Amino acid sequence: MKEIVHITEAFGGGVLSMLTQLANRAAAAGVGVTILHSIRQETPNNFAKLFHPAVKLTYVSMFREVSMKKDVGSLWNLVRKLKECDPSVIHLHSSKAGVLGRAAARIAAPRARVFYSPHGLAFLRRDVSPAKQFAYLSFERIAARLGGTIVACSNSELAEIETKMRTRRARVIENGVNVPEIPPRIDKSANEIVIGMSGRAMFQKNHEAFVKLATELHDSSVRFLWIGGNEEELPAGTPKGAVSCSGWVGRDRALELTSKLDIYVQTSRWEGMPIALIEAQVAGIPAVVTDVVGNRDVVQHGVTGFVASSEDEMAKYIAMLRDDSLLRARMGAAARTSASKRFSMDAIFRQWLSMYELDTVKHARAPLGADEIAYETSSDSQF
Repeated sequence: MKEIVHITEAFGGGVLSMLTQLANRAAAAGVGVTILHSIRQETPNNFAKLFHPAVKLTYVSMFREVSMKKDVGSLWNLVRKLKECDPSVIHLHSSKAGVLGRAAARIAAPRARVFYSPHGLAFLRRDVSPAKQFAYLSFERIAARLGGTIVACSNSELAEIETKMRTRRARVIENGVNVPEIPPRIDKSANEIVIGMSGRAMFQKNHEAFVKLATELHDSSVRFLWIGGNEEELPAGTPKGAVSCSGWVGRDRALELTSKLDIYVQTSRWEGMPIALIEAQVAGIPAVVTDVVGNRDVVQHGVTGFVASSEDEMAKYIAMLRDDSLLRARMGAAARTSASKRFSMDAIFRQWLSMYELDTVKHARAPLGADEIAYETSSDSQF
């Protein structure tokens, strides 16, 4: 049997969402799937329930930040596990696995086809010094020489790869979602406009900017909702009542709360291609997002929402949508129509099967429907 081995250190958030879809659909099609993973703070406790019963999950200690001693230990653990698996395909997710995984594959599985999905390039991080950004870029350039194909999740991510990493072995397969499981936006009383964002309290997501927008635009008819945030994580001085917080919620609850939004906001400082934003567009919610890699690829400016180059522009666009119900409805409908087709995981998965080129799935039946592959992917997973 052909075997796909996925390797990830970033076992949570959007990476986990994509990984469950790819692994479960491949397993359902009769392909052997093993996931070599570490654990992060955002990894849900019940992660094993998210996967098809045939998917093999194996813990390998890996660490996000660079540590020569720890990384060498992780490398040899990966080498040992890959020799045991003897994979036909190795798919690496996020930057640390991308570097260690390609080195391990060169040693333990030189005949395997290797693919690397950055899910957000580490050298674009804004929470580290320029020296560290250059170090991350250098690691990426070195790892690219070890072979494999880099698969960007957005066209703007591909542009960064081609211009800065200096590699020609790169292409795009966008992120996707299981469209039938995304509840559409709920029509409700016109007396209140709910504006929201999803994300953890981290520098990348820039929840401080969301709070600033809420402080500026909040009034009695507008409510700002932070899905996944807690009140104690709000910046000091936030006006009382300016932002409502859902707290840490499961994915089902996050999708339910998203469906009640009138406007979705993404204030990220950098991205790959954010799953939560895709889900909001599939739900039929117009979005106002920062002009960064990933965000600008999902939202069609002036059609399904707005891409803003500054906080002042974000405030202007949010106010436009807040005050014009017809504009919200038109952009929301365009978002749902476009995103439901473009980001359907059925189509995305077929692109990955073609990339993997596995003989065992060339004549496999079409990917299973949402009710057949869901398992417990939406039951208790944390946002």
